Amino acid sequence: MSRRLVVVLFLDLVGWTRLAERVDPEPLQRLLDEYYEICSDAVEEHGGVVEKFIGDAVMAVFGADTSQEDDAPRALRAATRIRAEVRDLRTPATDSVPVEVHCGIAAGEALVTRSARAGIRVVGDVVNLAARLQSLAVAGEIIVNETVAHLARPHYTMVPVPPVALKGKAEPVPVLLVTGEAAAGGGGENSLMVDRGAERHRLRGIYHRVARERRAELVTVLGPPGIGKTRLVREAVDDLVAAGARPVAVFGSCQAYGTAGNYGALVEMLDALARRAPACAELLRADERIAGVLSALRDASLPRRAGAVPGPGVEEVSWATRELLTAAAAGPLVVVWDNLAWAGQSLLRLIGELMDGLRELPLLMVCVSRAELADGTRGADVIEVGALVPADSARLAVALAGSGSGTGSGTGSGTGAEVELHGLDLAGQVDRVALYSAGNPLYIRLMMDWLRNGRTVDEVPPSITAMVGAMIDRLPAPGRRLLGAASVIGPSFTLEQLALLGEPAPEAAVAELAGRRLFQATEEAGGYRFVQQPVHEVAYGRLEKEQRVSWHRRLAEHGFSPGFHLEAAARLLAGLRPDDAELPELARQAAGALLGEGTVALRQRDVPTAIGLLGRALVLARGGPDRCRSVAAVRLSDALMLSGDTRGALEVVAEAGWPATGSGPAPALVRVQRHLLAARLGKVAAADVQGLRTALDGEEPDRSARCRFEQLLMLIHLDRGRFGAAEEAAVAALAHARDAGDAYEEDRLLVALCEIRQWSPSPMAQKLAGCAELLERFAADRFLALPALAARARCLALTGDRYGARSALTEAESVVLQLRLTLGRVLVDQVAALAASLDGEHAEAERRFCRAADALERAGYVPVALTMRVQAARECARRDRPDEAAGRIAELLSRQEEMDVRGRILCLSAAVLGAAARGRADPLRAEVLRLLRDLDDPCLRGEVCFDLARAHRWLGEGAQARAMAGLAADSYAAVGAVKPLGAVRAWM
Repeated sequence: MSRRLVVVLFLDLVGWTRLAERVDPEPLQRLLDEYYEICSDAVEEHGGVVEKFIGDAVMAVFGADTSQEDDAPRALRAATRIRAEVRDLRTPATDSVPVEVHCGIAAGEALVTRSARAGIRVVGDVVNLAARLQSLAVAGEIIVNETVAHLARPHYTMVPVPPVALKGKAEPVPVLLVTGEAAAGGGGENSLMVDRGAERHRLRGIYHRVARERRAELVTVLGPPGIGKTRLVREAVDDLVAAGARPVAVFGSCQAYGTAGNYGALVEMLDALARRAPACAELLRADERIAGVLSALRDASLPRRAGAVPGPGVEEVSWATRELLTAAAAGPLVVVWDNLAWAGQSLLRLIGELMDGLRELPLLMVCVSRAELADGTRGADVIEVGALVPADSARLAVALAGSGSGTGSGTGSGTGAEVELHGLDLAGQVDRVALYSAGNPLYIRLMMDWLRNGRTVDEVPPSITAMVGAMIDRLPAPGRRLLGAASVIGPSFTLEQLALLGEPAPEAAVAELAGRRLFQATEEAGGYRFVQQPVHEVAYGRLEKEQRVSWHRRLAEHGFSPGFHLEAAARLLAGLRPDDAELPELARQAAGALLGEGTVALRQRDVPTAIGLLGRALVLARGGPDRCRSVAAVRLSDALMLSGDTRGALEVVAEAGWPATGSGPAPALVRVQRHLLAARLGKVAAADVQGLRTALDGEEPDRSARCRFEQLLMLIHLDRGRFGAAEEAAVAALAHARDAGDAYEEDRLLVALCEIRQWSPSPMAQKLAGCAELLERFAADRFLALPALAARARCLALTGDRYGARSALTEAESVVLQLRLTLGRVLVDQVAALAASLDGEHAEAERRFCRAADALERAGYVPVALTMRVQAARECARRDRPDEAAGRIAELLSRQEEMDVRGRILCLSAAVLGAAARGRADPLRAEVLRLLRDLDDPCLRGEVCFDLARAHRWLGEGAQARAMAGLAADSYAAVGAVKPLGAVRAWM
């Protein structure tokens, strides 16, 4: 059995039923015998095979056993010949008239089988389609589908007829009527010459501008597959070198298949950079962190194995790439991204970030892509590579013949040169190649390869699928099998993987196919890749689906990209046997593998990749166990929230989509996630939370749901300023995550706990110990380590360790700068402002608070931004500018309903203090005292109590002042905040 592109011809005699009613069977049989002979001779002469005779109907197939690149034109020639020859027959009736046929031809994928008893059999929708097209045709007509028209239009003229509604087809089918053979010599001989010189000249000009102005530029090279985009860029670089320029040029090529995705192209580019640019090699030797990121990227670019751990975060990848490009760009640097149509969103975003961040470098970034898939990569300069005109196509064909292995006896390469290959007249063949290649250099190269190998080419249709299919059919059987096995693995593969799929001694067979220019060795030991993407795609498509399922499952079982391969196996099996008993378990395994890979991407903050993987996991998990589906839904909801798609995050866990199986409510984890999202949006009620708690208490224990429920309580406590209670909830959630072995939740909760403990009643020693634990855990992920660095700096500043605090802040600021973390800058500014204020540097503190407020407002975090505005106004007052500070506080008081608890109490206490400085008791003091009762942040309590103590003293209320100062001192002392405690005691 084999799957392949075939061309099916159906024809039968016009008026046969009426004739059979009026004529004796014996003369009718003689007519049928003559008719069958005409059909058989014509079909066989044109390389087809008659699959069956059904009364007066004949079904013939072209490409069933061995594909030819021109199977569609062969079928049309056979049909036209049969039509002409049967007209010489006469019906055996008294009113004898010429015999007529009507024909339908369709091309498409089919399963072809052969047996001793049944011969060749073709199964597929293409058979039914051809039969229905034949029934549409009237006497003497040939009607074809669009695929046949595409394959044969250079040979035949056709006109569209209105799309027809066919039984079993949901949509009308476009069809065409064949009107005759195409006139010789047509096909654009008078078109303007399209040479690559102009495109190369443009690329060289852009490069020289980049080198002269030392400013980065992005240029996009667009064109259809095989048109020569990559070669154009490479030749332009070669032109520069030949002219004396010395660019460092590196390439990264994206893959259309498998899971290497973003990382494969990036690793290829960075490895080339390390080899080509000495400064990069030196940087990798000197900086262990950059070398570690590159090493982890290499691991991530390999097929994902089960249990993979997160690699570097996207921020680290961006930083390391910028550092390496900057090191390499002492002179002009050319970075080429090839096949960018297959790039993931993360790589496209990285390219954009590189262009934004490296504008002052002599960097030429070239993006090579298909026009229809390049919306995310278009630069200001776009070079569109068009098809070659016939004259240029002919020159290329002659040049390729002359650069062959020497099997021919050619002379010269000019127009009209007489060159023979295997006894063929090259000039005549070149004319056909030029006409039917559609100006695509890849098609031309493949055609000339066939000629050089002794193939006879009649009139080749412009179909890469048909050409590659014909090439594959001419391989020995072991070579075809090996090609199919490699195609399942992916565009790149190893000998180890081939052996895993049962290929005996693959080294020799792979070497043979490499000699045929189908494979090319890679730098990886035992690694190879397909030279041409169409070869990979056609080889994969021709495999039986049963074989694909088996090989995909075997690769997954051995840990090679389990998510991708299990998903592919499940999809194929669903198409083959939707009721297969193994399908639910296979889908469950695929969903679980994709869930694991999506979670790894989420932990790396590669949000676009995570959304894609988790979305696919959710689709596969539908109809299966609720556990996998609910976890996938919650993780996808998290990823969508990170991307800013709040609506999508809500829809994933919405009530309408649950339950999946059985009856009753949605799984507990999903219900908790709904409340958690509502809490983030400020739309959760206490009664709802209590009802959820009661429901959870009455159900089977679910640690994941309990973990999320504690996170819900944590958010509610934080919103009310109850940091001690929030810490307790976070600790409880962390315990559930650890019991469940959920590293994703554990990471999130450790970071949250570190941040919460800054404001909770925990002693400074415990806070610092937590920071140390986090810094050790996230040593390789500075994005997650940043909150711990900031918290450490804050704690050290409060304990009076100025040097330690400044050192931690310097490291945090370095992370923010290198990883370009906008909100990370806000975090650092807050802590730096506190440290400056404690040291009496109130102007610097005010500047930092204002900068943090500006950034938060731009990001839409209004409540926290207002808190920063309040802090800045308080620093203004400490700089002895009471009137300006009072005005700013009064303005902020009008927005106190928008503030969080921290901002509101600080704003109110500042107003009370300002009024007291002017000798007036402010009635807002009662509201401050009310808020203070529910506040369990010791440092915030200390600050507010100290405000009230100073206000009492200014109003001459000595006893109250001493009492409030005592409360402030007790609050600071309870957590070990030595620095502000000393200030309070000095004041007392």
